[in-house]
Amino acid sequence: MLHPTHEQHFMKKIKSAKHGRRPSRQVLQSLYAQMTMEYAVYSFNKERLQRMIDKALDQKDPESFQALTSQYNALIGEYKFGKVISEQGYEIELDFKVK
Repeated sequence: MLHPTHEQHFMKKIKSAKHGRRPSRQVLQSLYAQMTMEYAVYSFNKERLQRMIDKALDQKDPESFQALTSQYNALIGEYKFGKVISEQGYEIELDFKVK
């Protein structure tokens, strides 16, 4: 699973509707897997769109540039305020820093 210090940091970010109860290892693993997947999907799509936008610029293709820029802005907008994932009454808020 996680190194003990990473697990402690991860635990601090988890909010619980079950006040004070520590989530089971299964819930922790599920939240961690969902968190990892969200970050991976965001990063992949952001980088893919950036490459395609650069290619449209290189090819001087304004229609593709506009369409891809709209998709990129929609992606950034979707993740702008983060995302909350939940599992069995526990949730974690994810931040997506836009550079």
